[in-house]
Amino acid sequence: MTNPAASDPGPASTMSQLGLSPMHLYDPVHVPLLADVLSARDVDAAWSGLRERWGDVAPVDLGSGARAWLVTGYQTIVMLVRDSGMVTTETHAWNGEPHGPLPASLRSSFRPRAGETVVTAPGPVHARLRVPLDEVLEAVDAAEVGRVARVVCEELVDRLGSLDRADLMREYAAPVAHLAFGTVLGLGPETGRQVFELADALAAGEGDASSLDELSFLLGGQVMGRDAGGGLTPVGLLAQHRAYEGTDEAVLGMLSLATGASLGLQAWLGRALLLAVTDERFFHRLAGGRLGTDEALDEVLWDASPVTALAPRFAVTEGPLFGEDTYVERGDAVLLAVGAVASDPRIRGEGAWDGLGNRAHLAWGAGSHRCPAPGQARLIVRTAVETLLRRVEPVLAISVEEIRWAPDFRFRRPDSLPVTFRPTGPGG
Repeated sequence: MTNPAASDPGPASTMSQLGLSPMHLYDPVHVPLLADVLSARDVDAAWSGLRERWGDVAPVDLGSGARAWLVTGYQTIVMLVRDSGMVTTETHAWNGEPHGPLPASLRSSFRPRAGETVVTAPGPVHARLRVPLDEVLEAVDAAEVGRVARVVCEELVDRLGSLDRADLMREYAAPVAHLAFGTVLGLGPETGRQVFELADALAAGEGDASSLDELSFLLGGQVMGRDAGGGLTPVGLLAQHRAYEGTDEAVLGMLSLATGASLGLQAWLGRALLLAVTDERFFHRLAGGRLGTDEALDEVLWDASPVTALAPRFAVTEGPLFGEDTYVERGDAVLLAVGAVASDPRIRGEGAWDGLGNRAHLAWGAGSHRCPAPGQARLIVRTAVETLLRRVEPVLAISVEEIRWAPDFRFRRPDSLPVTFRPTGPGG
C-alpha cells in the first residue's frame, strides 16, 4: 500500500517554495487525508511517513476541506493533555466549521449534540462531570467484574462453538463489551445491548436527537434498579449522582461512559484477537497463563495500539506552539495521535523488555481526561481472550491483506474478523 504521507517534499522545502516560515494550517499545500492515514494497513509506516515529511506535527485534511494538526510527538501530547492552557476540548472554539460537512465518523467528536459532556467540557465543569464516573467505577467490585465477564464469555463461546464460521468482532468482541460492561453497571441484558448499540451508532455519526431521547427512556427504567444487596445499581447511582445538575447531564454522562467502554473494549480485544490469528508466537502467549496474558495484552498496547487519537482539542492561544516550523492560530483543531507515539523508539527504546510496565504508550490517556476504567477494561479483555482461546483456536478465514479498519479516528479496530474454529480443549 502506498504510504499516504511519503510522496511530498519535506516541510522546509514546502515552506521555502511558498516563502512562508512558519507554516500555517491552511497554507496552500497538499496535506494527507486523515482517513487514508487511519485506514493504512501498516499504520506504523504511515506514522513514520508523516514524521519524515512533517516532523512531530503534521497538517491533515479531515475530509471536508477542514484541517487539523495531527500531533505524533510524545512530549507535545503529554504537555497538551495535562491542562497546559493552550488548548480546550470545547468544540465551539473550533475555527473549521465553515469548511463543509465532516465525514460521519468525525461528527460526534467535532460537533457534539446539545449539552456539555465530560469529554468536551472545560476545566471546572469537566472536573464536576468526571466525579460521578470515578466514584461509581471505583465502587464496582473487581471480583464481580471478573465473574460477570466469565459468565458472558462462556455463553458467547458456547454459541460460537456451534458455528463453522464467525465474525469475532460482531459475534464476540462487541457482545463482550456490551453485555459484560452493561451487566457490571446493573443493566439488564436487553437494555444493556440497546444502550451500547445506541452509543456505538451515535459515535459513528448515526442517529439524531431521538436517539438521546431513547437513551434517556432506557436509562429511566433502570434508575431505581437494585443490586443483590438491596442497594442502587451502579447505573442508578450514576443517574442520581449529586454532581449532575439535571437529567440531561446524567444521560450524557452515561453516553460518554458507554461510548468509551464499548469502543475501547472492542478495539483492545479486536487487536489482541487479530494478533492471535496472525502471529503464532503471540497466540501461544495469549493462550498461556494469567501472567502471560497480561504481558501479551501490554504488548498489544505497545505494538498494536487500540487507541489512535484522543478527543479533539482546539487552540485557545496563537503562536509557534509546537515549534518554529508551525504557527497555530486560535481555533485550530489539534488531534493527539497516541497510537503513533506507542511505537516511537525515542519513547519505548529498542530492547524487547522496554515496554513492560511502561505506560508511555498513553493508551489510557493522561491528565484529567485519562480513562476512568482501565482496571475493569483489563479484567474483561483478559477474561475474553483466555476464555475464547481455551475453548477454540480461531483461524483467520481471509488473508491479512483483506482486513479493513472501522472508520473511527479514536479507536483502531478491525471492521470485521472472520474466522473458522479448531477445538482446543474438552469444552470445545
